[in-house]
Amino acid sequence: MTRKFRGRAASARSRLASQQDLQRFLERPGSAEAMGKADRKPVKDTQLPPQEPPFLGDMPPVGVVYEPQQPATKQLKRIIDKNYYSANFEKAIEVVHAQKIPELSRIKTLDQFYYYVDALVTWIPEIRVWDWNGEILHERTVYLRITQFYYYFNQPTLEALQSPIEPKEGQDLSPVSKWLREFAVEWGSFLDTAESRQYLETFKYAPEYAWQEFEKPPEDYPSFNAFFARTFKDIAVQRPVAQAADDRVIVFPAESTFVGQWAVSTPVGEPLPAPASIVVKHIEWPIDELLQDSKYGNDFKGGMFCHSFLNTYDYHRLHTSVSGKVLEAKFIPGQVYLEVNLERQGDEVADGDIANAVIPQRYLDADDPTGYQFVQCRGLLVLESPIGKVAILPMGMAQVSSVVFVTPKKEGQQPIMLTPEEKQGRDYHQQVDLLNQKIEKALVGKHLEKGEMFSYFQFGGSDCVVVFERKANVDVTAKVNTHYPIRSQYAIANINN
Repeated sequence: MTRKFRGRAASARSRLASQQDLQRFLERPGSAEAMGKADRKPVKDTQLPPQEPPFLGDMPPVGVVYEPQQPATKQLKRIIDKNYYSANFEKAIEVVHAQKIPELSRIKTLDQFYYYVDALVTWIPEIRVWDWNGEILHERTVYLRITQFYYYFNQPTLEALQSPIEPKEGQDLSPVSKWLREFAVEWGSFLDTAESRQYLETFKYAPEYAWQEFEKPPEDYPSFNAFFARTFKDIAVQRPVAQAADDRVIVFPAESTFVGQWAVSTPVGEPLPAPASIVVKHIEWPIDELLQDSKYGNDFKGGMFCHSFLNTYDYHRLHTSVSGKVLEAKFIPGQVYLEVNLERQGDEVADGDIANAVIPQRYLDADDPTGYQFVQCRGLLVLESPIGKVAILPMGMAQVSSVVFVTPKKEGQQPIMLTPEEKQGRDYHQQVDLLNQKIEKALVGKHLEKGEMFSYFQFGGSDCVVVFERKANVDVTAKVNTHYPIRSQYAIANINN
């Protein structure tokens, strides 16, 4: 495997870089991190792939006024100026700067933060790869960019400006929460462009992307989003449907890690009425909110709620867990949100290889708590199956605010999207209404086989929720914190046929 990725002798090593490795790389003599500016061209090495110039390499120094260039950044500045939010953002920037997080430690002012947002919304995804003392190291750069950005918005002074991640709070978004969604849409639009494919070859240097398993090499895709939604060479062989003829065997709708299962309560009457809900960390999340007032919401009382998550490098297409007739299909607008934690790997360590350098062994990691799915951008597919009604919900997490439905297999599995002409002159909610009309027309009333692809994500990490009716009497066989192939066994329905 090493020879495939690097073209060197098999005795050489290739591995995922630690945060200490990354800090050494960024602070090497002559780097943009060390010098505070970019003075070199993209790396071109016969043994390593071409890579983009240093991120934030041309960031203006402290004290220089920076005028935002991209629409999303201009809108953020208008929101901050209009609502007098500058103190909130400046405090968040100050806190993050003091934590010595690689790359973010360079951002000290609001003007520099605007430059950062500009750079991010036009950032071309890559896997950063470098040679360090004979080892080829790579980082999960896409994951890093996402977690770094949302870490700012996890700071208390910026959390206070966002719509709460709580029941019944997901519809009327605050200006900052609405902006986060618009930012995700703008970044996603850039990743549909041919420019975004420039560094796709670097993904060959990250074994977790398993590029050999897919239909073509990364560099052959027309855009980053096309690569992100890549398909297997032969899914029937590589990911066969578990017990395809047995309706009682439920399969994973996504290549994902299983998070857990929760019983759905039944509605409670007077004196303390409560809707059918799941309880997570003492908070009740009504199923009606998850399904956004679906007329089938009440059918899931007393049932089972199951949650799994996908990482940035997983296969990002969704397949049905059961066979059945489509009763409902729609896109549900909501927030874009990611909980990010700062963790330390021991104390700060002085590094003898770099004169006067101290390496903070700190990294950002994305948490994926159950509950936020009730207010996120998401898709909803409700099937009438032999085991009862089953709801499958592809969940947008952070930048994955785009959930694309496709037509049934018999109709070519074509993406159901709005054309540029259909978007013209319509605001976000008007576009969602029109999109849902197209989704309903294309899918409702159609029959889908177990394991049939019905949607895909664009960019980032994401989640998938499946909700079962009580009568299915589901026995979940998946183990918590275990990664499963798509279409492998998820659960067994104990129901008499």
